[in-house]
Amino acid sequence: MIVFWIIGILFLIVGLLCCVPEYVRLLRYHGRAIGTITKIEDNGQNARAIFEYDVDGHHYTQKTQWTSNGVFIVGKTCDVIYNQKKPHLSYIKKSGQWIRCLVGTLFVIVGVIVLCLGFFFQSIL
Repeated sequence: MIVFWIIGILFLIVGLLCCVPEYVRLLRYHGRAIGTITKIEDNGQNARAIFEYDVDGHHYTQKTQWTSNGVFIVGKTCDVIYNQKKPHLSYIKKSGQWIRCLVGTLFVIVGVIVLCLGFFFQSIL
């Protein structure tokens, strides 16, 4: 039974660490701007884009998170979503936020199910 609890807690923690920051971004970032991808950083397996955008006369440069699919093209415009109170905090629309939310949520669900199984088996023994 303790194995179920350990596995369940690990899945729960990893899931929460993956999805909570992404949900916060999706819920709090409402500003919209058009940005330009200026550079691609590549480590051989993954890549991330460096993009620039302007908000209220201020110029910002930001990086996406690492991704294994090379969807970024230097010089291409992108839809930037930023925090209106802190415009230097932003992300590119369609750069994987929903997928990270989904994966994190699935880990949380698996963690909860495994924890429930642990409690169930504990109660019948």
